Amino acid sequence: MRADASSAPNGGGVLERLMSARRFRRTDDAGSSLQRDDLSKGAGEETPELLLSRKVVPTLVLMFLLTLAAARLTMTLGDRSFHAEDAERDLATVSAYLNAKIKLVEASASDFDGKSLVDELAASDLLPDDVILFVTDRDGMIVTMVPPQADKIGTSIYDLIDDPRDLMGLDAAEKIHDLDFMGGNAIASTADLPVDGGRIDLIWPEASYLADWRRQTAISVSLFVLTGAILLLVLKAYFRQSRRAEDFSALFTEAHERIDIALSRGKCGLWDWDIGRGQMYWSRSMYEILGMEATDGVMPFADVSPLLHPDDGGLFEIARGVAEGDLDHLDRIFRMRRVDGEYVWIRGRANVTHGKDGDIHLIGIAVDVSEHRELARRTDEANHRLQNTIETISETFLLSDRDGKVVICNSIYRKTFGLDEADVVPGTPVDKVLRKARRPIRSITLAQDERPAGESAVEAQMPDGRWLLISERRTTDGGTVWIGTDITQIKHHKTLTKDSRQKLLATIAELEEATDDAERKAAQLSDLNLRYAAQRERAESASRAKTAFLANMSHELRTPLNAILGFSDIIRQRTFGEIGEKYGEYVDDIFMSGTHLLTMIDDVLQMATIESGRLELFAEEIELSAIVRESAAMIEPLARKKHIALSIETPDRLTMISDRRATSQVVLNLLSNAVKFAAEGGTVKLRLRQVGGSATLSIADDGPGIPKPALASLGMPFAQAGSELVRSKCRGTGLGLAISMALVSLHGGRMRIGSRLGDGTIVSLKLPMTAENGRRHDAGGCDARLAPVSSPLRVRAERTADRAAA
Repeated sequence: MRADASSAPNGGGVLERLMSARRFRRTDDAGSSLQRDDLSKGAGEETPELLLSRKVVPTLVLMFLLTLAAARLTMTLGDRSFHAEDAERDLATVSAYLNAKIKLVEASASDFDGKSLVDELAASDLLPDDVILFVTDRDGMIVTMVPPQADKIGTSIYDLIDDPRDLMGLDAAEKIHDLDFMGGNAIASTADLPVDGGRIDLIWPEASYLADWRRQTAISVSLFVLTGAILLLVLKAYFRQSRRAEDFSALFTEAHERIDIALSRGKCGLWDWDIGRGQMYWSRSMYEILGMEATDGVMPFADVSPLLHPDDGGLFEIARGVAEGDLDHLDRIFRMRRVDGEYVWIRGRANVTHGKDGDIHLIGIAVDVSEHRELARRTDEANHRLQNTIETISETFLLSDRDGKVVICNSIYRKTFGLDEADVVPGTPVDKVLRKARRPIRSITLAQDERPAGESAVEAQMPDGRWLLISERRTTDGGTVWIGTDITQIKHHKTLTKDSRQKLLATIAELEEATDDAERKAAQLSDLNLRYAAQRERAESASRAKTAFLANMSHELRTPLNAILGFSDIIRQRTFGEIGEKYGEYVDDIFMSGTHLLTMIDDVLQMATIESGRLELFAEEIELSAIVRESAAMIEPLARKKHIALSIETPDRLTMISDRRATSQVVLNLLSNAVKFAAEGGTVKLRLRQVGGSATLSIADDGPGIPKPALASLGMPFAQAGSELVRSKCRGTGLGLAISMALVSLHGGRMRIGSRLGDGTIVSLKLPMTAENGRRHDAGGCDARLAPVSSPLRVRAERTADRAAA
């Protein structure tokens, strides 16, 4: 029997004929010729001559028609290519003419007249009739066209062409382009105008240059159709005679194909098991299910039996049951092994039939149910996961079907509403469950404005004090789901929020009152600021007047003081003779007092100069180590007189840009102060070193020290720290430290003083190595002048004015 034949149990004449054919192949003994004749007659078998003529004649006619059609098609396509190439040559000629004319204009350096060129080309016979000529500017706007169309002038040519990139390329003028023009195919060429970046575009629609070819093709096709119609009419009579012979074969083939497709698409196989002979017929779809190659013969029982899974029973049991008459039909699910070794689930359904010769057959179908079983397994897993998810959520959950009966309910719902599992078994009416459930002591129905249709929500307070938000929603299949969310904390926060809002309103009121008070105080403060500005101006004026007075008085005092010092020095030197011892002491006191007064006047003058901003520092390259050593040599006699050990630690060379006189004065003042305030037999240490881009100088003594409150006033003019006894022993004006701090500031440096009562004092200053902070004069050979900064005296004056205004 053929392996690709297919049918179904009780399939009527088709199955009967398939079975007859199978018996014809299987039987080789006497009586086989009779069965073959019966099958041939039943199938309407024709003679070889009739079959040959019925197949060859139509084939020859079709071959003739196909040959004629192929020849005509080849000629038609050749004509089309000829017309297309001819059109491209004509368009290339026009394009070459345009480019040549444009190049001649460029070569002659004459003015280009695009309109004259277009009119000349339109008047000549060179431009084909159906070619459309566009003259566009640099933006693609149509300036003019041939033939003229008023609705196109002023529009963009890019609106007429689907993809204008070919016309915009660098080599666009050298090619013929295929493009889509106004919804149809066309060929085009372009030429760039020598002015304004414009362009001349020539477009020849395909419908125009292939019009003659289409007319010729229509005539050729009409002739071919007429010829074919005549031949078909001749064959019609022949086919009408042979149609009756083909009907039975066509019906049989159609039924066979439909059954085979149905079995393949449905993953079903047709099988016929001859119990007596132990042979089995499979349809082609059965082989496809098992991944086996289809054969035309039948399969022996020994080849089929190993394919069954050993745990699903065997074919021997089925054969024994059928032979003994215990089975009249079969409906079983079992597994069969595919070629790749995998097992597929098969559901076999068959009926036991008895042939005329007494043969027992089990005929039926086998369906591949592997996907159905996998789908059922996944569905069970999904249902199990869904049930676990509903059971583990923190909300109460109850689902009912369209008939109002319970589908599923979680344990949180049962616990919250005081129900047992028996009260919410699937199928229980929901009304009964709700009647038995624990009722809330308070319910608030929420507004429906912000909720979708078919959904309602209620806030319910349970007897244990908890609040639940119970939402009721409709499912797509008509069921209802109730979800209860614990909102106890939210309700508590709402209460707290309400109290906080009231407190906030009270705070806002207090803030508004405070704001009004602040505005009143702001007005008062503004008035105080005006008064302060006036007082500060008066204080600054007084400070300036004081500075001018000191400067004038100092100059007035220097004149008689110089005379006093000169004459007293002559008397001290005994230039004009000896004097008495008592007068000598008086003269020494006069000279020392005058010298002290002159020093104070010099300091006051220098301080006034600094305060007035008239002190100029001249930057030059100095050797700071040498200056320090020179200052130490000048102070050394005073140190020896007080038996003070002077320790100087300096590098061999330390070059920097600074004012030599000011730098020397600062070092000398600080070193002199240290020696003056150091105890008898004490120690003064000086250390100079370079730290980065700065020179650091520190001077330490072991004097009585300075009280911490007095450190704040150091650096102010005329301010002296220490006890009255110390100040009486160490005579000074109180300006040396103030001048030193001012000079250090003028150099862009910093000076710090640290002291502890009874442990001595240390003064450290830091000077920049370069004069980058000063002003430079760009004159050859001139020294740079360092910019003046505010001195401590000016700062003190400003503070005095501030206090006076306050």
